[in-house]
Amino acid sequence: MFNTLRYAKMLEETGFSREQAEMSIKILVEIMEDKLATKQDLQDLKVASKQDFHEFQLASKQDFQDFKVATNQDILALRVELQHSITQLEAKLENSISNVESKLTIRMGTMLAASIAILTAIQKLV
Repeated sequence: MFNTLRYAKMLEETGFSREQAEMSIKILVEIMEDKLATKQDLQDLKVASKQDFHEFQLASKQDFQDFKVATNQDILALRVELQHSITQLEAKLENSISNVESKLTIRMGTMLAASIAILTAIQKLV
């Protein structure tokens, strides 16, 4: 706490008149009231800061939960899309294998027919 009487006496002892000392004190008190924080100001700031921090924590938790839900939804959508792509690739692969099987069957049949023709021709010659 600022002792204005003591300060006034100190100013008067150093050569200030009573009026100068009082005016100096008035100016100093006005500055202190306007610019300096009191213990109550600091306590109020502390309480407000704690409340702001608590609200920030709650908002952050909610934002994290929202992000987590959105991420899980994105992962699920990617899994569905990936499964769809795999299914399409499996169908294409099965189709390709089926085509290769058909071509091999035709080739083997052609080779068998050609072999029979060659054997028949050899038998006629012998």
